[in-house]
Amino acid sequence: MKRSVSLDLGGRKYTFLTSDPQELVDQVFSKIGELYDSLKNNEEEIGYEKILVGISVNLAHDLVRSQNELLRLKAKYEEVLSEYFQGRDEVEK
Repeated sequence: MKRSVSLDLGGRKYTFLTSDPQELVDQVFSKIGELYDSLKNNEEEIGYEKILVGISVNLAHDLVRSQNELLRLKAKYEEVLSEYFQGRDEVEK
C-alpha cells in the first residue's frame, strides 16, 4: 500500500508516494541530503535549481557506474560457471 513520505531539502519540502520500505526511503533521502550538503555552500552563487541538477547528475553517474559493474560481475559469474561445468555433461552420462 502506498503512503506519503516527505523530503526536506534546503528549506523546501517535497512529498512523494511510495510503497518502498521505510529503511530504503531513509537511505535514499539520506543520500540526497548528503549530496545537497556537499553542494549547498554554492547555492547563492549557482542557485538552487543547479544544485538539484548537480545532485541528479551525481546520482545518475553512480547508478550507471553501478549498473555497469553489475553487468561486468554477471558476465564474470557466467564465465566462471561455464568453466566449472564445462565437460561435466559427458562425465555424468
